[in-house]
This record gives sequence, structure tokens and C-alpha cells, in this order.
Amino acid sequence: MNNSRKLSKIKHENNKMLRAKSIIRPFLGITLALMLSACSTLATDHHSCELKVLSLQIPKQTEGFIRFASPRAVDGFKHNQQKFNQALTAMHKKYANRGGADKMLQDGQAINANIDLLVQHQNSLNALYEYQLLVSETIPSIQAEYNILADMMARANNSAIQAIIAKNQVYIAGRLLDSLLNLTDVNSIHPDDLDDFLADFETFNIYLKAQLNGNPELGVERVNNAEMRESLLSIQAETEEMMKSETMALLKQREPLLSVIKAARDNVTKSEEIFARLSEFESSQ
Repeated sequence: MNNSRKLSKIKHENNKMLRAKSIIRPFLGITLALMLSACSTLATDHHSCELKVLSLQIPKQTEGFIRFASPRAVDGFKHNQQKFNQALTAMHKKYANRGGADKMLQDGQAINANIDLLVQHQNSLNALYEYQLLVSETIPSIQAEYNILADMMARANNSAIQAIIAKNQVYIAGRLLDSLLNLTDVNSIHPDDLDDFLADFETFNIYLKAQLNGNPELGVERVNNAEMRESLLSIQAETEEMMKSETMALLKQREPLLSVIKAARDNVTKSEEIFARLSEFESSQ
């Protein structure tokens, strides 16, 4: 397969992963369908059933919202938030004398605050989405260029360290993309992903500059071959495009993005706890 076809395939796979990077959880889908069906029966406590359904829906809404916070997603989030608060208040009143009722209320209030925070930072999440698209299109090109460069260095009998650096840059670039995509994957999201992205970006640029200018401290000699320098300058131009983005400045600030990440994770864990608490209450009636 030639390099252009390889690059096209890599771009296609990364864009597909960015737009549909979710873990399919059939059990959750079946549970939600059963809950919705049960809620339609007259014998079911409406508020209890609705709160359980929403405790399953809100994590999925959070997952979709943190990936792409569209105005339609905001409306859906706020609508379910209102229903959630009504059902939560009713259930807390019903089980007020039961151990764990206050904890359920606290978890619900936390979810409510998390939704407010996520909606508040809709623009930042949209900017992150656009930046992910930019990086997912740029990284495969950089990796392809560095792979070609490594082969050129090997054929030209350059120092082994230069070829090793080129190959390592391919690896770092891939890790960069993984960390950035993980920032909006609720199933694996972690604050360390932000630190990993920023650290890898800095390391990548240090070695790129070392190859272009030389760096005695790192033991890297300046690449003088005209064709190789052209490749490195092409990589540098693509890297600078990523650095100039306003989203890069947002990532470097860390806040409010870390708060948004925490809110997304909390929505998942606290929703699960509310569902379990309600099931416990109902089973011991």
C-alpha cells in the first residue's frame, strides 16, 4: 500500500473513532427499554420509575454532550434535568425516613450541578470537538512523514539516534491523539489524559526542534540534508497549526476543563448509585 493510501486509511479510521468512539453496552440498552416499558403500567410508582429511567439516560446524555455539545443536546439535557429534579424530590420525600435517602438526594443535587456546569461550558466543549477533528486529521500526516523520514535516514546511513528519534516521534504523536480523544470518552476519561497530552506535545516539539537546530544537551545533531529538512519543516508547520489553536490555550489553562471532566465522570458514578439505591428501597418495601 502506498503512503497516500495509508494516510487516507489512517485518517478515515481516526475520524470514525472520533465521531463514534463509544463502548456499546447492550445490557444498559435492554435495561432502559424494560424500564420504559414498566413505567407505562398503572401499578408502577411513576416518580420512582422515572428517576430510575433518568439515572440510566443521564450518563448516556453526558457521554454524547461531552463529545459534541449541540444546542439540541442542551435542550434535551435541560429537559431531563427538570424531570430528574421533580422525581428526585418526590422520592426523597417518600423515603425520607430510610437510611441512604439523604445520600441519594445529595447525589442527585451533584448531578444537577454537573449538568449546569456542562451546559455552561458548551462553547468550550464544541471548541474541543473541533480541535479533536483538527488533530485527528493532522497526526496521521505527521506520522506518515516521520516514517518516510526514518526510512530516508536509514538508507542514507545517518546516525542511528536520528532514525530512532524519528520512529519515537511517530509513537509520541499517536499517544498525543489517544490522550486527546480520551478527554471526551466518559468510559475512560481521566484528568491525567490532559497532563499526558500537554507533556507529550512538549516532548514532541523539543525533539523536532532538536533535529532542526541541533541540541548538544540531548545529544541530537542538526539534520543538514536538504530533503530531510524539508520533511521536518513540513512537520513543524503542521505542528504549529495545532499550537496556534485557541483550544490549545484552553487546554493549557487546565480549568475549567478539569472541572468539566470531573462533572462528566461524576454523572456516571452518581447515576449508578441512585439507580442502585432506588432498587434497594423498592426491594425492601
